[in-house]
Amino acid sequence: MRMNRFFGGFRQVGGAALFRSGPAGCAAALVLATAACSGERADEPSAYEIGEQDLILLSPDDGALWDVRDVLEVDGVFWVLKASPPFVHGFDESGDQVAVFGSVGEGPGEMRFPRALWPGNPAGTVTVWDAGSRTALTFSVDGTMMSSQPAPGLPGMRADIETVTFGDPFRRFRQAGATVVARFDAGVSHGSDLWGGALVRVHDGDREDQDALAEELLVDFARDLRGGAERPSPESPGLVPVPLWDGCPDGRIAVLDPIAPALHLFRAGESDDVAMPLPWTPAALRTVDKYAWLRSQIEAEARGESMDAAAIDQVAEAAFEYAEEHFPDDAPAGVDLLCAPDRVWIQQFHGDSHPLGYGPHWRTVSLDGPAPRFGRVALPPGFQPVRFAGSGMLGVVTDSLSLQRLARVELPPQLR
Repeated sequence: MRMNRFFGGFRQVGGAALFRSGPAGCAAALVLATAACSGERADEPSAYEIGEQDLILLSPDDGALWDVRDVLEVDGVFWVLKASPPFVHGFDESGDQVAVFGSVGEGPGEMRFPRALWPGNPAGTVTVWDAGSRTALTFSVDGTMMSSQPAPGLPGMRADIETVTFGDPFRRFRQAGATVVARFDAGVSHGSDLWGGALVRVHDGDREDQDALAEELLVDFARDLRGGAERPSPESPGLVPVPLWDGCPDGRIAVLDPIAPALHLFRAGESDDVAMPLPWTPAALRTVDKYAWLRSQIEAEARGESMDAAAIDQVAEAAFEYAEEHFPDDAPAGVDLLCAPDRVWIQQFHGDSHPLGYGPHWRTVSLDGPAPRFGRVALPPGFQPVRFAGSGMLGVVTDSLSLQRLARVELPPQLR
């Protein structure tokens, strides 16, 4: 099927002109600023390549890390949250492990389904969001639990959804006294289900009020994004465009509508959002990209069943004959989104790097001027950023055996 895009026209949203994509939208954007479509400005080149010399490894090569879910730096300690126990690892600036804790269970300090990290209170501690028990647990460096409080849960979520689609339905953004998360009342089993989500700001509550945390609706993806009217059908097998989001340091929430395509900026307590068109269009989705995704799904399903590579290939080739026509024609407009001070980063689909398209190429949208400016950045191959920290990005490097190392990339001054 074809994922149609909008062409031409504009409307006013939150005081900013929202132009739809395509040639007419790009031409209209010139009314705002000549650089809007080219992404160039006299004092800022539009493209950067960050080499491997700017990649710093922060954890030892001992095979202890895999399925990393979040990373965080707190007072000189680099924290890593894994999907399996021991869930939490801490490293100092020299790469030596200074903490390891976190077991499965329902007792004090134990976790069921930990998903995210944020700085704890008091200073120097780390907080783990355990979506399975709907609690936020705060630990000292030696693994002692300092406190716990209720936190949002994630009902109806397919446990292996991150092997099926990009879009990170587990993402959370911590604000003072509240947590922003995506709520999926109908659950999530496929990528297209992410369009059924809504971003809500969940206010902190007392332990006794765990089932009555106050929610504030920020955006309903299907209703409030223009692309919601053209969202993919439930039978679409994979690699469909889905909304992406992240919280910004100034408290705004950046949301990518991948079908319009447009970048929205929402702020809690305001009824209107600021929206801006994106001047690029996705490339065609190649046959090899579609097949790689389908084969990865079959391989994941076959784990533990003693199927060799040849058998997986045979099943994938047979299934692909039926499934190919149900893929979208276009590659996704983005597979991840991160918000830094005055700049939004959108990761471009790159099928040669990963079945879900996680690769080194990113688009940037600068927000510190009268009109947005657009650029391109290539990060070191194999590095997947998770969050911004100081003058760089924290993330992981994954090898061919899926073992990971905590890493940092230093950004040039123009991108900080």
